[in-house]
Amino acid sequence: MQAAKPVSVFGWGPSGALVRVSLGGQKRDTVVPETGKWQVGFGSFPYRLKTQLTITAGQTSTTEDVQFGDVFLLAGQSNIEYKLQDDAEFDTEKANFSATNIHVYYTPQIEYEKSLTFGWGEVATPSWQSLTKDNLGDVSAVGYYALNKIAHANPDIPLGMLECFKGGTSASSWMAEATLAADPALAAGYLEPYHQAVDGKSVADFDRADADYNTILEAYNAKKAAYMQAHPELSQEQVKLHVGHTPWPPPMRPESYLRPNGLFHTMVEKTAPYTVKAMVWYQGENDADHAALYEKLLPRLIIQWRTTFQQSSLPVYLIQLPQYQDEPHHAWAQIRQAQWHTSQRLEDVHLVSLVDTGEQHNIHPVHKRTAGQRLGSLILSQGQTPSVTSCKRVGDAVVLTVEPATQLVVQGETPIEGLVNGRWQPMKVKVAGNQLIISEPAHVEKLRYAYRNAPIPSFFNEDGYPLSPFLLSVSE
Repeated sequence: MQAAKPVSVFGWGPSGALVRVSLGGQKRDTVVPETGKWQVGFGSFPYRLKTQLTITAGQTSTTEDVQFGDVFLLAGQSNIEYKLQDDAEFDTEKANFSATNIHVYYTPQIEYEKSLTFGWGEVATPSWQSLTKDNLGDVSAVGYYALNKIAHANPDIPLGMLECFKGGTSASSWMAEATLAADPALAAGYLEPYHQAVDGKSVADFDRADADYNTILEAYNAKKAAYMQAHPELSQEQVKLHVGHTPWPPPMRPESYLRPNGLFHTMVEKTAPYTVKAMVWYQGENDADHAALYEKLLPRLIIQWRTTFQQSSLPVYLIQLPQYQDEPHHAWAQIRQAQWHTSQRLEDVHLVSLVDTGEQHNIHPVHKRTAGQRLGSLILSQGQTPSVTSCKRVGDAVVLTVEPATQLVVQGETPIEGLVNGRWQPMKVKVAGNQLIISEPAHVEKLRYAYRNAPIPSFFNEDGYPLSPFLLSVSE
């Protein structure tokens, strides 16, 4: 459990039942409300404390051993879900695995419930498991590399990896319908298309659409498998250049996990309000078709999760998308822009840029070490990767200030471009400490840098972290 913070303990039971909870010498009583979900709060406990949690309801009593350390919530879609066993360096990492203080809790991926409940139903009740060589391959690769770095920096502090993710999902799947409906643009972009896809259709209609999709998917998988067998020397990225990408998404139906707000109820509300140290959010790939809406979607999601987990100032480590070419024009650039803006506008949101990593034609990069270790380092320092924090005209120049940075380093040739008389053109840039000084015509209206789906970044801070891509207006 999370140390040094007031903690919540919650569960499910019959309405009206008396529940008694004892934790580390503190005792709380509560009555299960009509919703069936009960909750009690405790004060904070010190790091490294080992104690017991006892919950009694009627004639049933359960006691669990508890230890206090740091718990990290890992959330998002496929690249945070990506298992360590699929990482290119898994065999090496497994052979060298030595951490003994990492524990994992996997939130079951309940896609649909006909009647929403707070319990786990027919799904096996999840529990915390110690991370060992035997189960190492099943955990998030990014999460593992991050927590392994933290574990070696703090070998005597218990660490928890609370996994709550599902591949292929839009951020809208992880938010309440009321939150989406409250904004007309989000309602039009997500709720209305969903209802147009499902309203008035029969089960037979949905089944026919699924059958057609499965035929296309099976043909693609057979083609890909044959090509891989014929060309074993090629990487996934190279194979997809020849056979194309997996057909996605499948047809929408009322019980699809891709529906707006679905996973918020079936997964998030079953995990919250577990007390955590920080939240990691790695998502955005599946919202590329609505990239312009991500500016609205992302901050609302963070605010909602903070509310749902009852931690209004919960630190969030926001992973900015890496390089990937095969999306609509500038779609990933727009997503990164929204991620950067969100980190600037919300308190305690730490940007973790991966724009110097990735594979241009593989949406699931097979090397996760850089992403995870960078995340782990920034969690340890409570920092973030550099981004532009101000843009001002100073005399005949435009000055961009970059933080965190003491001395910017140039490692490539990607230019900063300026919009002049309606045309984008390269700017002349001088580096002075943590500032980029642009000496160009006074009528430059906007500036952009690495504003592409798959850019090659040029500017880094002294720690080797890449400057976040940007598109911004020039202020007076």
